[in-house]
Amino acid sequence: MIIGYDAERATKDLENKLAVEITGLTKIIMLTAKTGIRYYPAVRESLAMHMTVLANQMISGDITADYWQAWLEQFGKGSLMVGPSQNPGLISYMNSEAWNKLRSKGSRVVVGRGRGKYRAIDGTVKQSKGAYAGVDLEELAERGDLDPSFKATPPTYFMRIALESNRDRILQGISRVLTEFPYHRYFRLL
Repeated sequence: MIIGYDAERATKDLENKLAVEITGLTKIIMLTAKTGIRYYPAVRESLAMHMTVLANQMISGDITADYWQAWLEQFGKGSLMVGPSQNPGLISYMNSEAWNKLRSKGSRVVVGRGRGKYRAIDGTVKQSKGAYAGVDLEELAERGDLDPSFKATPPTYFMRIALESNRDRILQGISRVLTEFPYHRYFRLL
């Protein structure tokens, strides 16, 4: 005869199984993301995985990068970067002191700055001699007349692609845990 159900223990055990599955899936996504990085290799080493478990509410696997170039890798740089509809931080960046005021907000081509100190996208303060003020630095870099770091880079969407390419695996993994969990073992019998 069934006299009850140990819902508290069942919830805790299910939560633990889901946390293990989500941890594994997060690792797979992070490894996939690393393979999609093309222009800024240091981003690979900056990717970190974090797990958050809020009892009875949410289990979350997060992948973060504390390296500023991860943004450039994801959304592109210069004239090849995607617009604000796909790049959630672009408007803030364009309105910040890091944006070169000589640079067009429409074409987004990287151009030289005027003479003086400025705050770069990575937050450091730099000095410009102003020799290339308003000049298309992407074109000069493309020709080999300037450091190749000034070249525009297209977006790789490395994080988006990592999630999309593992979508079925994520859904199947979580579904498997939910459908194979032994709920019947938590009934209390007399």
